[in-house]
Amino acid sequence: MKETKRITEIAILIAVAGVLEATSTFIPFLHMPQGGSASLGMLPIFFVAYKYGVKDGLVAGFVFGIINFALGGFLIHWGSIFFDYIFAFTVLGVAGIFRNTALINNRSFIKGIALAGFLRYLMHSISGVLFFSQFAGTEGAFIYSFIIYNLPYMTISVVLCIVVGLSIKDRIANYL
Repeated sequence: MKETKRITEIAILIAVAGVLEATSTFIPFLHMPQGGSASLGMLPIFFVAYKYGVKDGLVAGFVFGIINFALGGFLIHWGSIFFDYIFAFTVLGVAGIFRNTALINNRSFIKGIALAGFLRYLMHSISGVLFFSQFAGTEGAFIYSFIIYNLPYMTISVVLCIVVGLSIKDRIANYL
């Protein structure tokens, strides 16, 4: 029975993440032209990682990445599937290293989101340098990908997840 409950909770949170991510694409100023958007989509995956740990968090992030790609992923090169979807969303589960304290300690909660969000940002930025350099213009692929393109929407996403997450953390922790 516990296993069924765990799988069901994780599936529901992945579905919520997908809905949050999909709804952000309908808000034009949050959606980037070659993929990526500022959204709360990562937040449910963080709750999976905080409740069940790194392993289940990584699996939830992986599934979320596949769903995200299937629901409207931007593909320019087959390699970008790995960096922009599989790796980028799987690393969200790393927040689970704060599993023991994140739901009772705001500092741990923030550290987990910041760490996992930074790792996701790195994956998207590496993908930008490797596969999207034709969009860089005179700035160069590194500056374009790391600073101009990925940093703004990922910073907004991480801050949104922290602010909204802190405001609902106690209620979610009681439920979970």
